[in-house]
Amino acid sequence: GFRGSTRLAPQNPQETPRTPPLAPVLQLLRNQLQEKDALIRHLENDWERSRAQREREERLLVTAWYNMGLALQQQEGGTPSRGLPSGAQSFLAQQRLATMARRARAPHGRGAPSS
Repeated sequence: GFRGSTRLAPQNPQETPRTPPLAPVLQLLRNQLQEKDALIRHLENDWERSRAQREREERLLVTAWYNMGLALQQQEGGTPSRGLPSGAQSFLAQQRLATMARRARAPHGRGAPSS
């Protein structure tokens, strides 16, 4: 009995003062962890919304370019390279040639002569 009683007496007074100060610290750390988890969830949701928006915009751009190219191809008579010199294959070169061709057909921005 003597050994056990001396062992327990010094441990109880030392542990009792340490336990109450740790509880508020642990609660503070738990609260910070919850706040950080909430922030991470919020940022992940924002990122997902941004990614979805970017993908929608990319699809719209691709569709617009496709439709513009298709309209230009139909306007020029079927194939994009028809009537173009061998060196004028870039998009801008095709646009320049199409603009010059329209100007030659319709002077001063007016429609083609009806007679």
